[in-house]
Amino acid sequence: MVVVTDISDKIRAIRSERYAMQSVARKALPNERVSKCLRLVNNKSQVEVWKHLKTEKAFYNGLLVCGSVWICPICAAKISERRKLELGQAFDIYKAEKGHMAFLTLTFSHTKFDSLKEILDKFTQASKRFKSGKAYQTIKKLMGIEGTVKGLEVTYSDNNGFHPHSHEVIFYKNQCELEVIKKRLWLMWENACNKLGLKVSEQYGLTLQSGEDANDYLSKFGTGNWTLEQEMTKAHIKKGKNEKSLTPFDFLKWYLMTEDNKYLKLFQEYAAVFKGKRQLVWSKGLKAKFLIEEKSDEVLAKEKLEDADLLGLLTYDEWKFILKNDARAKFLDTVEKFGFEFAVKFILEKEKESSLREDSQTN
Repeated sequence: MVVVTDISDKIRAIRSERYAMQSVARKALPNERVSKCLRLVNNKSQVEVWKHLKTEKAFYNGLLVCGSVWICPICAAKISERRKLELGQAFDIYKAEKGHMAFLTLTFSHTKFDSLKEILDKFTQASKRFKSGKAYQTIKKLMGIEGTVKGLEVTYSDNNGFHPHSHEVIFYKNQCELEVIKKRLWLMWENACNKLGLKVSEQYGLTLQSGEDANDYLSKFGTGNWTLEQEMTKAHIKKGKNEKSLTPFDFLKWYLMTEDNKYLKLFQEYAAVFKGKRQLVWSKGLKAKFLIEEKSDEVLAKEKLEDADLLGLLTYDEWKFILKNDARAKFLDTVEKFGFEFAVKFILEKEKESSLREDSQTN
C-alpha cells in the first residue's frame, strides 16, 4: 500500500467544503442541474476514478456536470480557474505589445429593502446607457480602446442587502491621464443612473485605475496575493470578510454552520436572478486577438486538461453507497492517501457493516 503525502490537508479540506456546499445547493435548488452534478452517472454503468500525474489529486469522471459558474461551488472553482488563465494570457500578450490596461468598477447605492431582481435590472440598463452615447465614443477614441472584459458580481450585507456591481478591464493603446478620464466617465455614469432612478455617489459609484495600481491594491487588501485576474473571475466564490459581508457561496457555508433557513432563502433569491447570466463578457473580437478559443462554461467544467492516470472503476452499487453516506470527498481523500484498491475495500467494508446494522434493526 502506497501512502501519498504530497497533497496538503488544506487542499483536501477545501475540496470537502465544496462538496458539502454543493449538497446545500442541492437542498436549496432541488429542480436545478446542480442537484445532480457529480452525482448522476452519465451514460455509463461505472464511475471512473482518475489521478493527476503532477498534483496527485484524485477526481471522478463519467458523471453529469452542471457547468454552473453561479450556483455550483465545484464547477465554479474549475471554470473560474480556466477563465483566470484565459485572462492572464490576454494580459501577458497585451503587455508584450506595450498596451495599457485600466480597471473600471461601477456600482450604486441601495438598501436592504430593495429587490435584487429590480436593482439588477436597473443596473444592467444603466450600464448599457452609460456606453450608448457620443460621450463614450469620444472617450473610446481618446483612449484608443481596443476591447474590454466585463465581470458581473454581487455581494450581500445585513445592513444594505444585495449589492450588484461590475468590474471591467479596459485594453487601450493611447497614453492618457486616467484621472481626467475618470471625471468624464463619472458624469456619464451619474447621468445613466439618474435616468433609471438609481442613487449614486461620486466617492463610491465609479472607480478607475491603472491595471498595475489595481494589482497592487488587490494584493494588499485582497486574499493573499489576490490578482486582477482573480478579481475578475473568482470574486463571486471568495470568502466574505465576515458574516455581515457575504458572497453568494458564503450563504451555503453559513447554512452548513448554522442550519438557518435564512441563508437558503438568500441563495434561492440570488440563484433565480442570476440564472442564465454571463459572468464574463469579452467585447467582440478580443478573444481572437489574444488567441483564446471560445468555450462555454459547461465545456470548461468537463475538460480534463492535465495528464492523468485512470486508477479504477466504481460499480453503480459502490457509487450509490458513497452518495448515500455523503462520502464523495472522503473517498477521494482515501484514494490519495492509501490508493484506489484500499479505498474501495474500505467502502465495501463500510457498506457491509451498514447492511448488517439495517438487517439487525429490521429483525
